[in-house]
Amino acid sequence: MKKMMLFVLALCLCFTAIGAALAETAVTETTAAEDPAEETPKAEMTAEELYQVAKEAFDAEDYGKTVEYLQLAVDAGSTDALEVTAELYAMGEGFEQDYGKALEYYQKAADLGNSAGMYNVGNMYFLGTGVEQDYAKALEYFQKAADLGEPWAIVSLGYMYETGTGVELDYGQAMKYYQQAADLDDSFGYASVGDLYRTGKGVDQDLIKAAEYFKKALDQGIDAPEVLQAVDELAAALRQAGLDAFNTEDYGKAMECYQLAADLGNAEGLRGIGYLYQWGLGVEQDYDKAREYYQLAADKGDTKSLINVGSMYAYGFGVEQDYGKAYEYYRKAADLGEPGGFASLGYMYEYGLSVEQDYGKALEYFTRGAELGMPNAMFGLGECCYLGHGVEKDLDKAAEWYRKALEAGYKPNEEEQAHLKDVLGDEYTQK
Repeated sequence: MKKMMLFVLALCLCFTAIGAALAETAVTETTAAEDPAEETPKAEMTAEELYQVAKEAFDAEDYGKTVEYLQLAVDAGSTDALEVTAELYAMGEGFEQDYGKALEYYQKAADLGNSAGMYNVGNMYFLGTGVEQDYAKALEYFQKAADLGEPWAIVSLGYMYETGTGVELDYGQAMKYYQQAADLDDSFGYASVGDLYRTGKGVDQDLIKAAEYFKKALDQGIDAPEVLQAVDELAAALRQAGLDAFNTEDYGKAMECYQLAADLGNAEGLRGIGYLYQWGLGVEQDYDKAREYYQLAADKGDTKSLINVGSMYAYGFGVEQDYGKAYEYYRKAADLGEPGGFASLGYMYEYGLSVEQDYGKALEYFTRGAELGMPNAMFGLGECCYLGHGVEKDLDKAAEWYRKALEAGYKPNEEEQAHLKDVLGDEYTQK
């Protein structure tokens, strides 16, 4: 996750700090409709009033006036105005883009004790933007800003220690700084602590703790691409941990892992929760909750959950049996390319469930599902060959598809086992 972290932080600051810094300024006693510049001569305005006028001009996209009043605020001693002026030079808004000038104003703000200015001076040295790259200088300014409680500077120190950039690699120090930022309720601090737990760098790998920290970062609206990628990878790992627990019948652990995966936006985690509720595994059986979680998963694009909802209607699990509803869900899944959707439609056309019986369509859907590796569809083709549904009865072909289905993991019911024994004989009974 961390490879691009500092670059992302630099962009975040350059493109958001102006609005944020100006917005954080206390509103003066004048009303929103009043213009302090019209009411009070410039020479009589305080630094805060001048800065407020700059804010209003910026909001109105009047960059000429923004620059004018920022300069007046700077002359009146506003460190926030110094910081924002530096941002304007860095972005080329109101001034011709000039990283040298940006560094000059950041440095002035830093010299007056502005922690954001210190951080930005450090970041420019770290990135080599407008100045020769110098990790020692970056470390110095990050530390100064961190000592004043600047979260991004603290995260940046953690990054340097995690990657061994300009310092000796030290995961313990990285964790210390990341945790310090997290304690300040910083979203990147949360995400960075979470990532160390996710990857097991300097700590015992702990996916559950990782999820807890990443969830806090997400709750704050963090949307940096590398963070979201790490979240997706963590959620997938948690879902797999849940599946592993499910396979060993540790349903409590399965639920915990599925829930954490779901909290991170993982659709398969939601489906896993739905399955546990449907069959009452580790929880009280609740068909309504099962459908609720399946639908949430489906809304996130999980096509297998559409099959699960369809099957609940097909078999009457918690609802009145309704093949028409089942068909709707299977159709949706098939339209989205879900192999199970093709297999399910194949069975509905083979037996005429809510649709007119049509062996030709059954064969078509079974074939499409089988081509996508769906065991149920392979077995359906075997059944058609065995029963002569839509094709001439052919036990050799039936045997071929039965074998493929079994090799792909198909679990036959009692009636189907009889067909397998009839076609495969001892070959099946030995399995």
